[in-house]
Amino acid sequence: MNKLEKLLTPAQVGKLLSVSPITVRFWAKEGRLKFTTTPGGHRRFELSEVENLVGSKLVAKKDKTIIIVEDDKQHADLLVEFIEVLYPKFEVKVAYSGFEAGSMIEKIKPSIIFLDLVMPDIDGFAVCKHIRSNEASKNTPIIAMSGLSQQENIEKVIASGANTFLMKPIRLSVLKQAVDSFIVD
Repeated sequence: MNKLEKLLTPAQVGKLLSVSPITVRFWAKEGRLKFTTTPGGHRRFELSEVENLVGSKLVAKKDKTIIIVEDDKQHADLLVEFIEVLYPKFEVKVAYSGFEAGSMIEKIKPSIIFLDLVMPDIDGFAVCKHIRSNEASKNTPIIAMSGLSQQENIEKVIASGANTFLMKPIRLSVLKQAVDSFIVD
């Protein structure tokens, strides 16, 4: 077996560390994860370098936790990738239903919640009211999001307790501005 066969792809590293390949590429670009470039220009990672990163960077406690409540897996994955790239010290969790979100929010006590309004089991308006009625989560910032941007929905979710509303699909710059507005250092 030659040396290149022992190297890991960004997807393999991502799977090992439970992050997206985009995050792995970002770490490489930042210089946090050493890599070798193949003759075709692709990054490859030695397992020992990945272990060094895990030992020194990833085991540390994350600064803040963001919960994404989103039934659309593709959109949830995109938001996770955006947040992991913009805020590598944040832990990101996904709840794929309103019911799952309830228990997750009580257990984790997140710093910020992204909340989809349209879900099959319980809509975001009801989830938002539940979050606000709970003593432990009543002050947690809620960023509501939907592809349906009728003014009445925006007003209804703000009245239900959301701090702000973002139109889907969410642009990276808009996401960053929204998160930054709720981060207290």
